[in-house]
Amino acid sequence: MLSCPLISVPDPVAIGQQPDQSQSALEVIDSGRGGRHWINEPTAAPRSPEASLAALEIEPGYEISLYAAEPLVMDPVSMAFDQRGRMFVAEYGDYPIGPEPGKPFLSRIVMLPDDDGDGKADRRVVFAEGLRFAHSMMAYKDGLLVAAQNEILFLKDSDGDEIADQREVLFKGFTAAHPQMQIGNPVWGLDNWVYLNYGPGTIVAGLTATGQAVDVAPVVLPRKDVRFDPRSLQIQADSGMGQFGNTVDRWGNRFYCTNRNPIITTALPPALLARNPFHTASESFYDVAASGGDSLVFPRVEMKSNYLSHAGTHTSACGTTAYLGGLGEAGFQSSIFVCEPIGHLVTRSIVDTSELRFIASRARPKADFIASTDTWFRPASLATGPDDALYLADMYRLWVEHPKFLPQEIADQLDWRAGDDRGRIYRIVPTHDQTRAFEPAETIEDAVALLSDSNGWRQFLAQRLLVENGDTGLAEHVRGKLDDDQATTRLHACWTLAGLNALTQADCIGLLADSHPECLIAGLKVCESMIDEPAILRRAVELTRHSNPRVRCAAVIALSGNQSDAATHALVQAAKRDGQQPMFVDAMMTSLSTRCGAVLEQLLHDPEFRPDDRIGAQHLIRTLASCVGARGDKAEVASTLSLLNAEAALELRWQAAIVSGFGQGLPRYQGPLGRLSLRRLVSDAQSDSPQLPWLQSADWISQCMQQCSECVLDPKQPLGQRVAAMKLLGFADFNRNRQAFVSTLSSSTAPQLQLACIDALSAHATPETFDLIIDSWNQIGASVRPTALQLLLRRTSSLQKLLDAMQQGDIAHSMLSVDWRVRLLRHRDKQIADQAAKLFGGAVSANRQQVAAQYQPALALAANAKRGQQVFGRVCAACHVVDGDGKSVGPDLSDTRNRSSLALLHDILDPNGKVEPRFNSYTVLTVDGQVFTGLVESENEQSVVLRMSEGKRNVIGRAQIERIHSNDLSLMPEGIEKDVTPQEMADLLAFLKRRQ
Repeated sequence: MLSCPLISVPDPVAIGQQPDQSQSALEVIDSGRGGRHWINEPTAAPRSPEASLAALEIEPGYEISLYAAEPLVMDPVSMAFDQRGRMFVAEYGDYPIGPEPGKPFLSRIVMLPDDDGDGKADRRVVFAEGLRFAHSMMAYKDGLLVAAQNEILFLKDSDGDEIADQREVLFKGFTAAHPQMQIGNPVWGLDNWVYLNYGPGTIVAGLTATGQAVDVAPVVLPRKDVRFDPRSLQIQADSGMGQFGNTVDRWGNRFYCTNRNPIITTALPPALLARNPFHTASESFYDVAASGGDSLVFPRVEMKSNYLSHAGTHTSACGTTAYLGGLGEAGFQSSIFVCEPIGHLVTRSIVDTSELRFIASRARPKADFIASTDTWFRPASLATGPDDALYLADMYRLWVEHPKFLPQEIADQLDWRAGDDRGRIYRIVPTHDQTRAFEPAETIEDAVALLSDSNGWRQFLAQRLLVENGDTGLAEHVRGKLDDDQATTRLHACWTLAGLNALTQADCIGLLADSHPECLIAGLKVCESMIDEPAILRRAVELTRHSNPRVRCAAVIALSGNQSDAATHALVQAAKRDGQQPMFVDAMMTSLSTRCGAVLEQLLHDPEFRPDDRIGAQHLIRTLASCVGARGDKAEVASTLSLLNAEAALELRWQAAIVSGFGQGLPRYQGPLGRLSLRRLVSDAQSDSPQLPWLQSADWISQCMQQCSECVLDPKQPLGQRVAAMKLLGFADFNRNRQAFVSTLSSSTAPQLQLACIDALSAHATPETFDLIIDSWNQIGASVRPTALQLLLRRTSSLQKLLDAMQQGDIAHSMLSVDWRVRLLRHRDKQIADQAAKLFGGAVSANRQQVAAQYQPALALAANAKRGQQVFGRVCAACHVVDGDGKSVGPDLSDTRNRSSLALLHDILDPNGKVEPRFNSYTVLTVDGQVFTGLVESENEQSVVLRMSEGKRNVIGRAQIERIHSNDLSLMPEGIEKDVTPQEMADLLAFLKRRQ
């Protein structure tokens, strides 16, 4: 029924206007963006703290209470507890527009202690005020580390009056993007570095926490997260670019977020990637949780998001926090919480860190941890307390968007300071669990004892206090904890000794014999400097065969510093076992900067590896060969390319992988031979005075390319071999191999081979290749089209051809998201902008505008959701599901309650206006004359699986297919008005919008 658009756009009719053909496409699109779709709606009045608490709905099994409210706290956005267990709160009074000209800055740090231990704040102490856009902090060296727009400050009360009288600038020079995205959210990492979000700029170290000057040269940092060593104040970039949310879990894994990406983590940090400058990692960070349009949330009131289409998904994710306490069941203790202030809710996800790639799953698939009907409820961040409770900061503002993200005419209508005299902090505990009073550590022995606590906050505190102390004499007190029964205790003891520079070889040998994977991973990290010690090398080699993939990965990274044959052999065996996983390959490459060729040759001489025809194995060889090309060592290149010699009898898929990888790496070469490419190497060998040293290799490469062209055209060849061959043709002459490309883009070709073909064509990027993609569009597989479309959008010349094809009806313009339409409508090339304006002149299909006008009154009719359920069953249930009822063919409509009635009406009446690619319908004609139409559920070399109406599933063998083509239409037909009256439409909308 619904076409599930990439970006929902209300048409002029749907928002209560008559169709206006003179409206520009941009005006139509912008009607659903920048707050225009909600600016005229009434706003609710603020509620008392007690009434707002009553409006909260929390996941069953948990209790929430009020810890503090105005006048004790105002504008709270983050919290931190010091070593005495006192709560400090950042009050972000400067947000979003700062003070009036000439007035002092409005941000403050306040202390809200619970003096009597009853779970409520007893008093308010202004620790520091007049801070410039200060929004986050952490306890640090008996004071606070505070992030303030472009500086990192150290604040300390040195005379005991609970007011900061020491204010030092530790670092300055950060460049803030805006008040939502600036240096911030410091957190002590398990490795004793302090990590922060978003730290670009030319950074200058100021004074240490003791007021001493630091002799450190300015450091230029990119738009990335940052970390610094509190012992030396060395500062450097880290992976990722978080916004307002930064946390470390019980095992030291760091997670962060951006508005549309609620949980992100680092795959490999820059320090590791720098070990092999000849390799380009596939990713340095990745989404742990669903992101963008897939990051579903379940608000109890309509979300007033900047983009109408973002309703029902994360649009302002922030405050990402791992629970560190010891309460609740195991899932709760593995939870990460994310605030969504635009949706007035907090999500809870359980993160699985057992595999190489972390995965977060919602604790409740269709409900959030906390959700409110109070539209002033604006959760900003959370924190684990010393007492095991989880604390939540609610800024309690009417508006939390920043005016720079709204059109000026909308921003001018909003009271940006509404609520700046209010704020709430909540305390959350699992039902029936008891919190524990915290006793501050008064002695070194007390701090060491905290390492054995079940509360992770207390363990991190103990580690920090001991490392900040810096006395290596403490090591003997800590060392005994390496044998503790609790794995987290052994983990913190390990890193505490590392922070004190007190680890011994005996410590490392013991750590590498630990029974817990997380302790083994830590041991491999801290023992890298001793990797040449025979006992440690031997154990690291053994751990490359461990049952846990993360331990194996840490082991291959640890072998970076050892160039022995034993280490290289272990890396080869690890590549055989885990080389199918790109993330593992990236990690292994950090240890192979000078031995990629050796590992490649050993693999291809290995009788167990060589028969492997999986695409992942080819990727591994291609990656190794790419590194060989980028490094450009004459001997290594010659040895690697000698595998192409006929005498080596290497299968074609391996030859193709070597050559294509080598071709990818050559342009990255930066040595004395100048700029290199595969084409230059071949043409140089054919010249009268060759300049490059690999003449014989060039002949082998040419022969390999010819064989690959023949292989692609031979359907009897194994799929893996054809894919490898096609990848190599991206470096070959296009016209000479044209037939191979044409043949591959036919409907009978497996999607893996079509994807390889698009990748190869992207390397040519000529008018002829663009024409080929467009001419073959109807035969390109559903899973391949997004990649093909991105290629056509990449250059002005191909973009012009794409728009021409859309104008002629050869490619449906619904393939383009509204974001892309806006880019084209604002394109700097006037010809493209004008053509886009003609093509996207209305958000509603022309033949549907009159129908939309007819149904516009349905938005104002009295409606009955029960009758609407009957309409759904009659008209929609054959292809859609709502809360488990119906057939799952098109989009699941259970979440439509989070979207506006305006957008729903538009989607129902114009199902083909904007069709997400995965909901495009396809028609299959079989060799015996049958015709099937449905959505492509999956496809491979052997078959195509169609999902058809009524939930029917049809598996059609490739040999049975004469032709398959996309209809570029939703499976839902236009013309619902023939079966649904305006009153029934009103009832249907009421059913889809109902609240449980």
